Amino acid sequence: MVKVHKISKDGIGNETGSIIFKDSHHGMLVLPNISDLPVGNHAFHIHENPNCMSGVKNGKKIAGLRAGGHFDPERSGHNSHHNHSNKHDKDMKPHGDLPELIADVNGNATTSVMTNKLKVSQLIGRSIMIHQYGENEIGKPKGGGARIACGVIEIK
Repeated sequence: MVKVHKISKDGIGNETGSIIFKDSHHGMLVLPNISDLPVGNHAFHIHENPNCMSGVKNGKKIAGLRAGGHFDPERSGHNSHHNHSNKHDKDMKPHGDLPELIADVNGNATTSVMTNKLKVSQLIGRSIMIHQYGENEIGKPKGGGARIACGVIEIK
């Protein structure tokens, strides 16, 4: 079980829930139990580093920056799903990009998601990141916008 905390440019905040990862014969199951999220869809990714702390980029503090980029062991998306050469190829997304997390009207996200691109053993020493918005919401920053919650994956 991975504990998830709110994050901001000032660092790591209160715990907001947990996530369980399980391998199955259909792929890796991700079981969130997160509360206090903004209502709606949220981009949901595995990031490279086991660190949820803020960092500085271009002189500006950014929440969760030390988590690094999206985890992509096969370099399927060249660590950026915003630079597709073939926009119709859904497999171009980094393998660490999970299906969107959906927060209900109470801000709770408890619906499981599945990916067939990762196994639990690949997640150890990484982080799980929840972004402010869905992946491609019209009028919102691409990639889900700001990083708002994060957990370090130390499954044993």
